[in-house]
Amino acid sequence: MDTTVRSMFSHVQRLPNELLAEIFLYYHEAVVHSYPHPNLPPPLLLTQICSTWRHVAHGMPKLWTTFSLDANSQVTTRKADHVSFAKAWLSRAQPHPLCVSLSINTTDQAFNRIVDAILPSADRLQDLRLYLPISHFRPLLNLAVGSMALLESVELSVMPSVYNQEATYWTKKITAFARAPRLRSVALFSCDVDALYCNIQMPWSQLTKLFISESYQILNTSYRDVFLQCTNLVDCTLYVNAWEEWDVPDVPIVVLPHLRRLVVTFIDHGRSSPFFQPLNLPALKDLTVATTDGCAWSQPIFMELTLRSSLDLEQLYFDHLEINPDALLQLLPHMKSLIKLHINLSKCINDNLFDALCYRGMDGQHLAPKLEILDVYGFTGYDIDHNGIANMIESRWWTDDAPRMVSRLKTVAVGFYDREIDAGVRERLEHCSREGLSLTLPLSKRLREEPPST
Repeated sequence: MDTTVRSMFSHVQRLPNELLAEIFLYYHEAVVHSYPHPNLPPPLLLTQICSTWRHVAHGMPKLWTTFSLDANSQVTTRKADHVSFAKAWLSRAQPHPLCVSLSINTTDQAFNRIVDAILPSADRLQDLRLYLPISHFRPLLNLAVGSMALLESVELSVMPSVYNQEATYWTKKITAFARAPRLRSVALFSCDVDALYCNIQMPWSQLTKLFISESYQILNTSYRDVFLQCTNLVDCTLYVNAWEEWDVPDVPIVVLPHLRRLVVTFIDHGRSSPFFQPLNLPALKDLTVATTDGCAWSQPIFMELTLRSSLDLEQLYFDHLEINPDALLQLLPHMKSLIKLHINLSKCINDNLFDALCYRGMDGQHLAPKLEILDVYGFTGYDIDHNGIANMIESRWWTDDAPRMVSRLKTVAVGFYDREIDAGVRERLEHCSREGLSLTLPLSKRLREEPPST
């Protein structure tokens, strides 16, 4: 060992254990979610330096409160007995709450009983993330109702590569989550969310945050049933199969009084109206509606929701939505608090939209008077008067202190799939940019994708 290094290490060894423990805590907080060493998580790395460091680290429960095991990582492959390894780690964290993440996407039998390792510590689990084959969830059947008193957040996923190795539905459901009094956030990811929905009971009515990922095997009625039970939601993201049936029965109106943010993406062709039909969302401020494959938009149903909820959004995002320009202009007068409007490749962009958004002085009513962020990317720029775009932006941009009836724009992004913004219009808008407007004029995607002509 180099003399200088030996000298430095000698000074470190003379530090009192109490000071060394404080240094370990600062280090742990800085790297808890990353591995500075490719083969060792942070607490284990500290135990490899010397016997003194190992003794201090083993006596510090806070260092061991986060446990992550990934079957594909180098850290995991070095351990022969994963269950004992996990139990020893979690026992060192007593009596502190735990954050546990298990990711098993393999048929290796060494991982078959890995969930057993966390069961003795169930009463200390605060954040739990399980990405497992459906069979690996079975040990949770043995947990008693009410055994997860500290649990606040859960992420569950059925790993796709090993999903079909046993029957999806069990005769008994996992009930441990249903009586977790502090559980507020649930996320379900998988190729088969329906397997989780059918086999695991959740306290839907007490959740404040819900995320359900894209799945082609869950019934859209299951989505709606779950969503309508979550009467205390504040933030929700759903990937929903669009309804193919035309005779979906209406259900009673349900009020979700606290929901402020809703992101819903409709998958495949079909209808969105059965999703919106029963909703009353009086607190909603941030709405994203997207589709992956041209889901049909039902303006009458959504207008009923708007009026029933007195909907006054602050952020509205339409992505690849089959909504016509008149429908959008029918909605916007209700959005007097709208700050951000984002429209991406939706067919509701035309001259009437930009003309309606123009500010025309102190008299009269003004569409979206609080608008500050406008992000529009249209299908075609050939049917749009680009000067009309510039007129609208210039009418909502100024540098003087004179009073206006609308907010000044702060950020603008305008572009089209098949055409660049006209050069003259680009110069007008770049003048606003030089004065302080945050401006983006994205290039045409089609022109970028097409090979140059020879």
